[in-house]
Amino acid sequence: MEIVKHQNANYLELSVEGRLDGYWAQHLAATVGEAMREGSHAVRLNLAKTSYISSAGIGVLVELYKNFQAVNGSFEVTEPSRQVRKVLELVGLAQMLTDGSSPGARPATGEGRRIEKDGAVFEVHDHRAKASLVCRVMGSPAGLAGAGFTAADCREVELNADRIALGLGAFGEGFDACRGSFGEYLAVTSAAACQSTDGTNFPDYMTASGDFVPRVNSLYGLSCDGEFAHSVRFQGAQSSDPVALSSIMETCLDVAGVDSAGVVLIGESAGLMAAALKRAPVEAAGTRVFAFPEVRQWISFSPERNYPHALVLATGVISKAPNESLKPLVRPLARRSMVEGHLHAATFAYRPLQKGRLELQAAVSGLFAAGGLQGVMHLLSDDRETTGGGESEFWRGACWVSPIREVKRGEAA
Repeated sequence: MEIVKHQNANYLELSVEGRLDGYWAQHLAATVGEAMREGSHAVRLNLAKTSYISSAGIGVLVELYKNFQAVNGSFEVTEPSRQVRKVLELVGLAQMLTDGSSPGARPATGEGRRIEKDGAVFEVHDHRAKASLVCRVMGSPAGLAGAGFTAADCREVELNADRIALGLGAFGEGFDACRGSFGEYLAVTSAAACQSTDGTNFPDYMTASGDFVPRVNSLYGLSCDGEFAHSVRFQGAQSSDPVALSSIMETCLDVAGVDSAGVVLIGESAGLMAAALKRAPVEAAGTRVFAFPEVRQWISFSPERNYPHALVLATGVISKAPNESLKPLVRPLARRSMVEGHLHAATFAYRPLQKGRLELQAAVSGLFAAGGLQGVMHLLSDDRETTGGGESEFWRGACWVSPIREVKRGEAA
């Protein structure tokens, strides 16, 4: 079988010549899946030269159709050969796959204002003009360097639907139950993920259901309560160009029109620069977590970007002028960036983002419902002159941002 690609103005056409049997159907699925990862959400499959299609081939066509529907895209079979059309009609799928009238074929509505910056395109939607967040700094990161956190540092944080939160914590009943598990965590709209340091190196998550609201035992962290004022879709001006995290965050601050903001990002990763704890930083007085060579026992870090093509949920605080309460927690996002931040990310198995305007709670719930949680980590920048891996990058995605109107210290309710 041969597949020929042709990019039109509004869609990608794939012309298939040969037999679409069980073997080649998987090849077709991989080709279309790669096109979707590269940003093609409208595909026309020309089967004029396809001489045979099996049940396996039909199954792949239906699966592709559903995948494009799920992201508000468009998938259509065009010019099917006589043999292919006959089979599609016999199985009752000809109209669905060939008439172009599926919900996924409809263009997205409600386009926002457009910004072009740093080789990227941003589409901004304004939701609640006066929405803002109250940020709370919980505990202190000072205990991390010496692995000196104790039960006195532990506080239980409720992760309700109007709160984003991140820090070092664990799921469980109090400090003693979590002693050997404390790691990076994040929470968005009552869905929370935590990287355990109990030796399994396996992340865990909790989501709200009925009257149940997740809680985390936090050693230190940040939380923001309130509503988001804006959402921002982004992608490279060219599909082959990734967008730097610092550029995305700078644009979010510009959109919010403030120096400090809370943010949530869902995006398709082009590679993440990140670190995560290997061991719980608890009651190990005299330890130097960040000293060499001890750091190798405490911190998992790669000098190269990881998790390419993962789907990422990230949240945190960004600022061009952090106040005294935020300063100990934020770091520059890149060498030449004016923005500092503290951002945690959870990575999931890849699936494309829906086109158009996204609703945050539904998008986050969909991530956890689909499964495939891979890890939770602290995003950072590696700006060493010759060996540094740089910063995290994304192919495309969406952000939600809101101004921080107040920063408090103390426990979150």
